[in-house]
Amino acid sequence: MKKTLAILLAALFVLSMAACGSKTAETPAPTAAPAAPAATEAPAAAPAEQKAEGYTSSQGTVDGFDPNSQTDFEHNTSEEVRSFDIGTVDPALFETPILVTSFGQSADASMMEVMMKKAGVKEYVFNAQADGDMVKNFKTVIIVCGASSKGLGAAGVSEKDETARAERFMDAVKASKPAIIMCHLGGSIRRGVLSDTFTDMVIDMANYMVVVEDANFDGKFSNAATEKNIPLTFLYAIADGVKVFSALFGK
Repeated sequence: MKKTLAILLAALFVLSMAACGSKTAETPAPTAAPAAPAATEAPAAAPAEQKAEGYTSSQGTVDGFDPNSQTDFEHNTSEEVRSFDIGTVDPALFETPILVTSFGQSADASMMEVMMKKAGVKEYVFNAQADGDMVKNFKTVIIVCGASSKGLGAAGVSEKDETARAERFMDAVKASKPAIIMCHLGGSIRRGVLSDTFTDMVIDMANYMVVVEDANFDGKFSNAATEKNIPLTFLYAIADGVKVFSALFGK
């Protein structure tokens, strides 16, 4: 009898341990499951937040200007016609030495320096932040107009600082009277309130304009050339300026 009771007690003990073991094995599953969605969802939101916080417009404008929606106009240049002239340029006006600078600190100014090198121009100085006190040392000044918020940030200057420098520079131009070439090389994406402010400063005293034609979607440059009698060369692309400056300074 005692032996039978002992066997029954042992059997009950084994069954109870099995039941406990079954419950213990099942408990990790509910705790592990919720962690998986959290791990997969977090990275999805991060890139969008980083883009919103870190994005900087290359136009350098704050007016919401969208030139790309307004560029459907009749061009004079094309893949076959790489440049187009309005008026006649007098090369004798443009003597060396030459100063190349930027109004707006866009990368277009650096592209201008590349063009000068490829065109074989020897006597020039490139200084994107040249101030007015340099003007008196040069007979020709090339001003590349086009604002870039990234460029201004990299140069460590604000829109206000850049505008003030441009105004001082043009005051020096009035005093020294070098020949002025206004370049707008960034096309339609380099148009906007700040860029146009710089352009307007220079056009009034320009002896020649060189413009990537896509920027002329509203007739700004062609109208200025006609009304102010300023020779203008439209370029199909920036690289087409090499031939223009080679002919101008290759004397």
